[in-house]
Amino acid sequence: MKSAVDRIQQEISVRFTRLRDLNFKFGFLLDVENLLKEDTVDSNLEKKCVELGEFYETDFNGAELYAEICDCKMLLRSRTESKLKIPSELLAFIISYGEDVFPNLRVAIQILLTISVSIASCERSFSKLKLILTYLRSTMEQDRLSDLALLCIEKETFENVNFDNIIDEFATIKARKRFF
Repeated sequence: MKSAVDRIQQEISVRFTRLRDLNFKFGFLLDVENLLKEDTVDSNLEKKCVELGEFYETDFNGAELYAEICDCKMLLRSRTESKLKIPSELLAFIISYGEDVFPNLRVAIQILLTISVSIASCERSFSKLKLILTYLRSTMEQDRLSDLALLCIEKETFENVNFDNIIDEFATIKARKRFF
């Protein structure tokens, strides 16, 4: 019992550490209403943009990200009907103006919106591998383990497969008829 509770506590602390890191990097982009208010001036915003740009230096420029956020604020001042509240709405607004209007802001929001999905899918596949690769199956080869993991992850598709047709097709291919 103690080992199970220790494992749960360890998993929870790892996940909250990841969430804290995500909030530290992208927290200023999550609160779109405060980010794009025309009367707020955040002195740390430029610093946060530069730090995020340094971490994702191959994807976008942090200084240009700050400039694009300021430009987006000015654009939204003229658009009184646009009240953006969440990052996906901001991304849709940016895309409506074209791909090259706010490129750094668009890429930063796309990374923000996809990073949690990619983490969850990786964790899900590793948890499936833990279930498949038990102590009794530890001698399993890599190809079979990968195939079983794929079947577990894609369970909905796997359940809709008609095995009778597959078996019949396999039997016709592998049929060894000998005429005497």
